[in-house]
Amino acid sequence: MTILMAPGGTLAMAMASFERGADSVYVGPRGWSRRPATDELDDGEIAELIGEAARAGRDVRIAINVMPAPDEVGLFLDRVTAFAAMGAGGIMLCDPGLIPLVRGRFPGLDIHVSVTAGVFNVEDVRFYDELGADYVVLPYRWGVAEAAQIRAASPMKLEAFLFQNPHRGRICPGRCYSSSYFHVKHLRGDGDKDVFLGSAARGGSCYRICRGQWSLTAGERLHPDSPRLKGSPELLLWEVPEYVAMGVERFKVPGRERTAPLVADIVGFYRRVVDAALAGEGVEGFAPEWLELKARWSGEREHRDGARIGRAERAGRIEVAA
Repeated sequence: MTILMAPGGTLAMAMASFERGADSVYVGPRGWSRRPATDELDDGEIAELIGEAARAGRDVRIAINVMPAPDEVGLFLDRVTAFAAMGAGGIMLCDPGLIPLVRGRFPGLDIHVSVTAGVFNVEDVRFYDELGADYVVLPYRWGVAEAAQIRAASPMKLEAFLFQNPHRGRICPGRCYSSSYFHVKHLRGDGDKDVFLGSAARGGSCYRICRGQWSLTAGERLHPDSPRLKGSPELLLWEVPEYVAMGVERFKVPGRERTAPLVADIVGFYRRVVDAALAGEGVEGFAPEWLELKARWSGEREHRDGARIGRAERAGRIEVAA
């Protein structure tokens, strides 16, 4: 079965995604999902969403993409217990040590290896399979060829982002701590959870400094190449039929930090694209709409990343002044 999974950065976005044809929605619990609190849901909203999804024959997945400190593992398990009791269909994790704990206590819960786990190769996928995970989220710096290698070598179910990076960057999601070196502010979140603003791995949200324009020096000389450390991913189209033919189980629409109207339009678009590919039809006719959505997607991303970088720079200046 091929499932279209959409983001739920807000309850309104999640509901709109279901209305536009998503089979599944993934959400982040507050303080646990590498996003700002404005793009996460509280427990009441998650319970409401799971109830609505169950009535419509859909499901909800919970993104817990942080690495708990030793004294937070019990709190983490309490969170998973609560979401399983609500009826969540699966949990997205990036910390390998947590996977056996979840598998042992919740054998009926799907475990997704998050893109923030930083999977590099087929051997990594085999490792997570042995730990007890069910899905591996394909890194968006990979393409159809790498997905085919995993399909041929591992029984793991595949979850493919509906966007990829056309220019492979220098930063791997989940393996970057640059933001936390730039500026971190510590506070206590819900349930006495440590939250480090500026450190996504510890419950905060990164400043996206990889998206800024950096100067590269060699000794005292300015190098002519001034790269962005991380390229800007683009929405997919032409690869979708190949992924469908490969038997990819889940297609993942990104965008918990985007606006709800844009996400709803993208979900509706991919609902039609995936259905066409499943029916053996071509996707050429979707190109004009795809180009329009790509432009809207890039525009929102540039605006968001610029604001994040600006906040990081202001925070850094304040720290220096103090």
